[in-house]
Amino acid sequence: MAKKRRKITIWLVILAVIAAIGLGGLYRVGQGEQALVITFGEVTDTNGPGLYWRMPGVQQVISRSVTTIHNVEYGYRTSIAGTSKSAAQYTDVISESVMLTNDNSIVQLEAIYQYTIRDVKEYLFDVEDPVGTMHLAFEAILRRNIQNRSLDDALLNKDAIEQEVLPDFQALIDSYDMGVKVHGVHIQNITVPTEVIANYEDVNNAKNEMTRRLDEAQQYENRVLPQARSQAYELIQQAQAYEVDITAKAQAETAVFDAVLTQYKAQEDTARSRMLIETMEDILGGAGRIVVVDENSQVLKHLDVGEDLTAPAESGKGAE
Repeated sequence: MAKKRRKITIWLVILAVIAAIGLGGLYRVGQGEQALVITFGEVTDTNGPGLYWRMPGVQQVISRSVTTIHNVEYGYRTSIAGTSKSAAQYTDVISESVMLTNDNSIVQLEAIYQYTIRDVKEYLFDVEDPVGTMHLAFEAILRRNIQNRSLDDALLNKDAIEQEVLPDFQALIDSYDMGVKVHGVHIQNITVPTEVIANYEDVNNAKNEMTRRLDEAQQYENRVLPQARSQAYELIQQAQAYEVDITAKAQAETAVFDAVLTQYKAQEDTARSRMLIETMEDILGGAGRIVVVDENSQVLKHLDVGEDLTAPAESGKGAE
């Protein structure tokens, strides 16, 4: 009887142990979670929401939410969370926030990116330090975007920066097979650091002065250039008219000369005598009395060139 009771007790113990093992191996995966079954350090199964069993002492279960949105701060950290009675306090992370634009200007940028875990296995086992890797990837994409912009563009176009950074960030994360879905990128603030505000104002003043001078130069050009063009057109017209006039006169004189030359060639001796006579008339026409002498200075004849030889003699001489 005692032996029979011992057997029953042993079986009860064995059943209790089996039941304990069976119940100890049960685990539940909650809604919005994904669980990994690890057997001797290797992922052997992936389970969604529900009730499952594992081998206690042999298998381990790791679960993560795939619906929780994680918010990561960049360029600053929340040092004290805000409450209904007090505002939150933040600490700047200068090593992250300070960036350089393509015109060698310095800006300070603060942002938040949001993500969810899409594949727990990739997130935990395929990438070492997924949180740090994601942060570096975001910084690389953000800095590249800012470095492609001018200072004014970076300060005025936060929305455009967000829209450009988000797909580039997701593409880079996908190339790492991190099992992460990026849901949003939000630029909290882009400012000029306090240390360089004065220099930034000087640059703005210089740009405004340059714009003003360019406007004045444009106005001067608009005023002077038409006047100069008008004067140039007038001078060109005058030159063309002068050219036409001189050419016409030259052509007329050439025509006269050609006509005289033709007549000269037709009657060369007669033309030469006539030209000699005309020349002598021009030279001696107002000479008065001319005395003609020979080689020995003997007077040969007196010529009164201007006297009318056909006029009657004076009365006194007639009486003689």
